[in-house]
Amino acid sequence: MKNSVFYKLILFFLFFLIVNFFAQKSYAISPTVGSWTYVGLNDYLVYTIAVDPNNSSILYAGTAGNGILKSTNRGDTWTPINNGISNYTGYFTTIIVDPTNSNVLYAGGVGVDDGSTGILKSTNEGVNWFYSHEGIIDVDFGGPPRDVNTMIIDPRDHDILYASIGNRCGSIYKTTDGATNWTRGIGLACDPTGVTIDPFDSNILYTHTSWGQGVNKSIDAGMNWTNISGFGNNEVFYGISTDPFNSNNLYMNNISGVFKSSDQGVNWNLSNGSPDNIYRALTTDPIRTNTVYLGDNSSGNVSVTTNGGTTWNFISNGLPNNTSVKYLLVPKNDPSVLYAATEAGLYAYGLTPFNQPPISLDVPLFKQTSEPWGSQVYDSANKWFPSNPNISAWGCALTSAAMVFRYHGINKLPDGTTLDPGTLNTWLKKQKDGYVGKGLLNWLALSRLSKQAISTNNITAFDALEFKKKISSDKNLVKEDIMNQIPDILGEPGHFIVAKGIENDIITINDPAYDKNLLTQYGNTFLSINKFTPSNTDLSYIMLTINPNIDITLKDGNRVEVGNSFIEEPITNPDNIGETNGPPLKIVYLEKPTADDYEIVLNSPTETEYNVGIYLYDINGEVFTKTKKGSLQADEDSIIPITFDPQVNLYPKKISFGKMGSDLDKSFREGQILIPTVYEALNTYFNQAFDLRREKRDDLALEKLISFENFLYESKDTILEDAFNTLIYDVNYLETHL
Repeated sequence: MKNSVFYKLILFFLFFLIVNFFAQKSYAISPTVGSWTYVGLNDYLVYTIAVDPNNSSILYAGTAGNGILKSTNRGDTWTPINNGISNYTGYFTTIIVDPTNSNVLYAGGVGVDDGSTGILKSTNEGVNWFYSHEGIIDVDFGGPPRDVNTMIIDPRDHDILYASIGNRCGSIYKTTDGATNWTRGIGLACDPTGVTIDPFDSNILYTHTSWGQGVNKSIDAGMNWTNISGFGNNEVFYGISTDPFNSNNLYMNNISGVFKSSDQGVNWNLSNGSPDNIYRALTTDPIRTNTVYLGDNSSGNVSVTTNGGTTWNFISNGLPNNTSVKYLLVPKNDPSVLYAATEAGLYAYGLTPFNQPPISLDVPLFKQTSEPWGSQVYDSANKWFPSNPNISAWGCALTSAAMVFRYHGINKLPDGTTLDPGTLNTWLKKQKDGYVGKGLLNWLALSRLSKQAISTNNITAFDALEFKKKISSDKNLVKEDIMNQIPDILGEPGHFIVAKGIENDIITINDPAYDKNLLTQYGNTFLSINKFTPSNTDLSYIMLTINPNIDITLKDGNRVEVGNSFIEEPITNPDNIGETNGPPLKIVYLEKPTADDYEIVLNSPTETEYNVGIYLYDINGEVFTKTKKGSLQADEDSIIPITFDPQVNLYPKKISFGKMGSDLDKSFREGQILIPTVYEALNTYFNQAFDLRREKRDDLALEKLISFENFLYESKDTILEDAFNTLIYDVNYLETHL
């Protein structure tokens, strides 16, 4: 009996050794450099792969016929995650993980639809899925477009995605609300294949259509498309990709090989020696310049160029022969690995480790405590914090902005004065929109300043510094900006700093208040990314400000919610962390608004008073401002209409103090100001502003003009419409042109 048990154990042990010896191994830790290692799923035809950008051990695989699978241990084991997917008889072409929220996934494919379009979303890491294709409708082709060829996410706004959809006359569709609603792009022929986004300008996208229209480009974030090249008319191209380091370069492939454009898609040439028979397996390396990978659709070969397509080399060691390579991926957060999704499962190739050389942008270091500006009064802090009103206490954002402007070559203000935190503060105090709330810097006013200062600084490479704000703690976005020569202003709790370099994978900073030079000294995290990018685009915005306790939404003419809201937290005095410059402020941004009739919708759970700041910026950054005050009943909407066209010059005619005084007197004389005491009060504010202007005390003159405007709104019911509109125009012009 004992011998029988012993022999059974020996046989079991030998069987275990044999099985494990011949079994294909999952790499689980890292593949061998220079060869392919089997990861898993050899019983599956794998069409696509995604890696969680916040945890490289988490992988997602999209298959043909078996839905989506997930690994939490870098491919060692896999679990199907198909709850909510009603049809996975086709194949998945795309899986996306939100870079700032790993709970949120998007997936799309061919033949995976629910009778409509095959776009799915999960908000719990793939545990459950739901179809999300509202707005993708029939365009008289017997049903809505069905098949998702490609889907991409905007690297700077992760609520924005683009889907290239085919079958039944598809198009490029865009969502700005995380796939809740989709809008069809205009100007494309049916059924585009791939879509790609410019790495430096999210407004620019490219696609190719096979219905006789060639290469198409959008410069307004996917809403309108224009044919820029007849190249490839009536041919099917499967992949299209932009160079992450040079937006002039694009790559595109069909079964004949890989084509390259060096002029943003206008002209194309077949890349010398590139393999043919490529399907969707075309990808650029996110950290290695001029590096592109291709996968053969039948031979099992993968090729690489490290010189932008001049020459190609096979890197197929370890891949099964005669297999079909469907998709390739180098994850940003795991750049030592190249994944290949194949009909024989998932494989990983070990890339030569890449050591990022140190980067240090030449951003000057200013301290908010330095003289001559440290002791200057910040904004109007002598009113809201009279015991400590200086730049040294509240000027971190101001000083950070001065550093960034000087980095970009804006060394002088429009009048030729040297730009530093003190002179920048003086300029902002003269602007109607320079600061909002109690001392919160208005970044949009600085964009206007940059445009006005271009000629004074003899800058010809760009027209202005365009501002974008991202509520994000994604360090990869900051590193990407630094590698692209853009320093970011990072929002920390109660403070702002400038991200200026990368050293040993750590972000280096300029701190305007403290003796800190590494982001790790702030826990290696931040609340927001505030970026000024050299640009030739327009500067139009709608900005709204209000008490954070009130719900505010902005809706377009179709009554669809637009824009993004965030809470701007108060600044903390670095010498006394118990002191802040005031309450937080809720802000709504709508970048590059179209001409439309908008609505501001306010709501509050309790009865309360509201005071909405409305700032309308035209394409040149010129601003029209007004304040709307009123009362809210509990849980009842209050609607404020706005009509705005950013293409129209907000100030087509110039106004002087003399002209405004004449308009005021004329309005009263002709009976358009109905109550004499209203005229008298307005006249008093006007005369006070005029006297201060003649004394060259422009900051105080601006305060009196603002008082004039506020009283004008309060007295609106006693002033006829023509006179009211004339006086509003006059006072806004003077406020913005002191």
